[in-house]
Amino acid sequence: MDTIIQLAVLMTGTLGLAIPFGLYIARMISFEMRPLEKTLSKVESEFYRLVGIDATKQMTWKQYFFALFLTNMVVAVFIILILTFQNYLPSHENFKGLSLDLAFNTAISFVTDTNLQHYAGDQQLSNLSQMIAITFTQFVAPASGIVGAFALIRSFIRKNFGLGNFYVDFIRVILTLLLPVAVVSSLVLMAIGVPQTLNTTITAHTLEGNKQDIRVGPVASLLAIKQLGSNGGGFYVANSAHPFENPTGLSNMYEMFLMFVIPLSFLIAFGKLIGKWRGVSILIAILISFGSLLILAFSANSGPSLLETRFGNFGSTLFNAISITTNTGAVNSSLSGMSSNAIMSFLIAMFVQAIPGAVGTGMMTMIMYVVITLFVVGLMVGKTPEFLSMKISPRDVKLAVFVFLSHPAIILIPTVIAFATGSTQAIMGSTGGTGHHITPMGFTQTLYEYTSAAANNGSDYFGTSANTPFWNISTAIVIFLGRFVPIGLMLAIAGSFTVKDRREVIEPIKTQGPVFITVLVVVTFLLTAVTFFPFIVIGPFSL
Repeated sequence: MDTIIQLAVLMTGTLGLAIPFGLYIARMISFEMRPLEKTLSKVESEFYRLVGIDATKQMTWKQYFFALFLTNMVVAVFIILILTFQNYLPSHENFKGLSLDLAFNTAISFVTDTNLQHYAGDQQLSNLSQMIAITFTQFVAPASGIVGAFALIRSFIRKNFGLGNFYVDFIRVILTLLLPVAVVSSLVLMAIGVPQTLNTTITAHTLEGNKQDIRVGPVASLLAIKQLGSNGGGFYVANSAHPFENPTGLSNMYEMFLMFVIPLSFLIAFGKLIGKWRGVSILIAILISFGSLLILAFSANSGPSLLETRFGNFGSTLFNAISITTNTGAVNSSLSGMSSNAIMSFLIAMFVQAIPGAVGTGMMTMIMYVVITLFVVGLMVGKTPEFLSMKISPRDVKLAVFVFLSHPAIILIPTVIAFATGSTQAIMGSTGGTGHHITPMGFTQTLYEYTSAAANNGSDYFGTSANTPFWNISTAIVIFLGRFVPIGLMLAIAGSFTVKDRREVIEPIKTQGPVFITVLVVVTFLLTAVTFFPFIVIGPFSL
């Protein structure tokens, strides 16, 4: 009964706050008046003036994507320099600079909202690097995903008027959405017990009467944006299993709340701008899918080994499920302590990427599934696919299908290469197999590594053991493709929608209501099963 109450409180609270968040996001998308508009506009205008942005300029999808891509790459280069030369920077605390391949992996990982960590944060990064290279990038990455969703949604409500201005959207999202909520959340986390200090260590007295230095730093500020922005990159190598990142059951609940709120808010914003029942229908489809994955995850008990005793089976599995489904990637226990059913649930969530997915990009991926669903239903009833009074062209369908098919390609090809080159065997030893013999666990862990990278999730089994040139470079390439290929293609679809004629038409299936919800869920899971089922069978299903 206690577990049901916890789940009910979490879902009710998250959905309750998602409504005002969603309405605020809708106003940002449509440029309507926001609360405190005069003050917010003045702050934003100063930033536009400072960096020389013409706030009135509208961008095509190509211009929008190029601005997004260029901004992210500039930040990535900056992060590589910070991490590589951190030993020459002030307050380096005697930490050495990271190797170039590890710095490259970390920069690409964090700028793409993936936050795969092949480094031990509390053992390899100075507080300055944690603040500049890690915390700062965890604002940039989710903001990029959010504004991509802004552009896509605008394509449904604006004709021949561009997708907006990337730089305007980017600054507004950071200054008036992510930063204020992250500041408040940092204060809440500090009150719960998460440390926030510029000191590097504190001295504790052990039970044996000895003294022990424990690493501390600006943990609460990093943790707040880590969870809010679907980032997942932790201050400590243990991530949210570390008692300084997640000290109590209350902090565990609050962090789950942070991970869920913005992805669900986008569905409220979509409903506000496109039609209430359309947004509600997609929201229900996502909640049904999430519930199904949760049932699968709880169908077998995880642990008790490798789980934190303060969270147990329920708290650990629920936290990890929410983190993986939102593509946050933070974990409050070792994945090796999770049951095979839970791992299957996590993998399916990363295959789909829209239950509800990461901030912004989850919404974009769900629209891709809607387009494919309408195409499939159109074939079944012999009708041209239509959506929101617009005809879906063959080009739109091809782009949506390519978004879907690119995901398994960038997962499975490097997985095969990792085994063929012996790179998996080299870091796994007896766990994954010896010689050419690979166990289901070895296959699962390798498949999970690349699935997490391609989905921009960041959770993994390998951790710092994957700090080798092969794994650093190969996962960075997968992360890069998994982020920018889908965003570019979906913005191309958005560009197509902005020039389409709007007319009253009968859709092949009405995009709201129980029938649409059922068909959308079935098509989404059916496509995923057809693509990935064999790999689930020889991986976690065989454990």
